[in-house]
Amino acid sequence: MSVEPERRARGFVAGVSFLTRIPVGATIGERDIAASVAWFPVVGALVGAVSGAVYLLACEAWPPLVASLLAVGASIAITGAFHEDGLGDTADAFGAASTGRDPQPVLKDPRMGTFGVVALVLVIGLRVALVASLVPRAGALALIAAHALARGVSAATVVGAPSAGGGLGSSFSALAPKWRGVVAVIVAVTIATICIGIAALVALFFAAIAAWVQTRWAERTLGGVSGDVLGTIEQSGELVTLLVAVAFAAHVGSFPLV
Repeated sequence: MSVEPERRARGFVAGVSFLTRIPVGATIGERDIAASVAWFPVVGALVGAVSGAVYLLACEAWPPLVASLLAVGASIAITGAFHEDGLGDTADAFGAASTGRDPQPVLKDPRMGTFGVVALVLVIGLRVALVASLVPRAGALALIAAHALARGVSAATVVGAPSAGGGLGSSFSALAPKWRGVVAVIVAVTIATICIGIAALVALFFAAIAAWVQTRWAERTLGGVSGDVLGTIEQSGELVTLLVAVAFAAHVGSFPLV
């Protein structure tokens, strides 16, 4: 086996290890994690596919709302609430900054505050409601698109935005070249377009704007993008994609392959 295919394989395995709680049975180092950036949307699509499969199967037995709860819950279980944890911490830091307090101690506090709880309830609730509003196959396709596109945007952010301190972001910035973020976005858009058609480009536009706004806030308030902020960017990417997909399905037409 040549060295290059082996590196690509390690990048994929590292992406699975980093973004999910699926055991990979391999030792993963910092350079492997950095190499995984281009694989973020592929891993996201796999998470979305599992979530979508749960939605398809659950719709055979229960109403759409129950099926959607199970599907979204499945994606949270697979990732170990990795991104949701970042959303809650960032929301608490935003709440502290908005009231004139130092957000840094709040960001590092493992306890969840009011802003974090409200943000999680709203975002998870919206995701569940949006998926439940779609017929089973459309809901499954939208979940794949949302998970892939959100991780593509977060991958571009992690290699392109200034990092906060010596945390996760700085490791990516030092070891992962920016072209991997570009590849991640291209792969993410390709997957999302196959799933939800032209709605993917609209979703990318709004997800990118949301990521830019959050990055600018993090630069001013935290000194750069932290791992928690990246989790928030991923969550907003999922939510934006589902919002666009549902609006598209309702007012423009059905998705490809539906």
